[in-house]
Amino acid sequence: MEEQEKVKRIELEQDMSWKMYQILTITACTANLIGTICNFCIHGTKLPTILCGICLLMIVIIGIVGWTSKKVQIPAVLIILLLVWFEFPYLYYCYGDASIVYLILGVVGLAIFFPRNVVIVSFTVTLLEYLVIMMSSFERPSVWRNMDEAGKIGTTLGSFVFAMIFELLRSYEEQRKQLLSLSEDLNFAANHDPLTRLYNRRYLVNQVNEWICKPGKNFWIVLMDVDDFKAVNDTYGHGYGDDVLREAGRLMLEEMQGKGIAARFGGEEFMLVFERDDREQVLHSFRNIQEGLKRYSQNTRQTDITISGGMERYEADKQLDLLFTSVDRKLYTAKNNGKNRIVE
Repeated sequence: MEEQEKVKRIELEQDMSWKMYQILTITACTANLIGTICNFCIHGTKLPTILCGICLLMIVIIGIVGWTSKKVQIPAVLIILLLVWFEFPYLYYCYGDASIVYLILGVVGLAIFFPRNVVIVSFTVTLLEYLVIMMSSFERPSVWRNMDEAGKIGTTLGSFVFAMIFELLRSYEEQRKQLLSLSEDLNFAANHDPLTRLYNRRYLVNQVNEWICKPGKNFWIVLMDVDDFKAVNDTYGHGYGDDVLREAGRLMLEEMQGKGIAARFGGEEFMLVFERDDREQVLHSFRNIQEGLKRYSQNTRQTDITISGGMERYEADKQLDLLFTSVDRKLYTAKNNGKNRIVE
């Protein structure tokens, strides 16, 4: 079940990344096409038009590669690098302060698309490059720096288009994060008990059914119940009763790491499923939980809260309902024989 959840989360992330890549390639191609046409109308076939056309061609080629392969992370990074480290600095050098918004957009683009572990390095490289470009532009202005009104309008239009692109992508990235977070929350709520944070009965049954389907798979289950829990609630209040259940859940979660799963089976009942066929491990874990709960109750209310259990080994071809019925009978026997014990 955990593997299935992980696969679904990865598929969702890939789907969202694919949609962001579509937006990036389409809008980058569109904006560069507009920029190439504007530069051609203003400058003819001079260097600004040629370089814009080269950027357009490279974005189209990279976009097609990512579009056909569906592997979009590297193509997206290449498009951003082309824009941020080549086209945007070039536009600033050519047109000066009127196009400074491109440099700002470049930094924003890095934050949106680059992996978090390389963002700081890429920021540093980008800012150093931009500093060099600004100094070069100041000391040796380009021949296109003094634009006429039409040129300024074209540059402003290009800046506006790119600003809209990155704002759209930023919003989409935020929505992607929220959707992934919501998906994780929903998955957790569907499979976990809200009070103890343990798995719920539905998840446990599905997991045990998966193990039963594996040929030759033997494992142990333990059904546990907090002794005299009604008396605990009546004496110390339901708030403390919830605290006891939470502490029991914490102890079980800690004890079962690497051994199997722990679930709240219902009310004050819990079930442990040990993946290994190891009787001594089962008994040792039960004693640890038993002692931990007693220690907690002594520290908080100077009383002994105990727990009883039944344990059952699953063997091939045993039905799940019979397995649960058998372990429930053993728990009942433990209760009738004085509580605070486990029955095999």
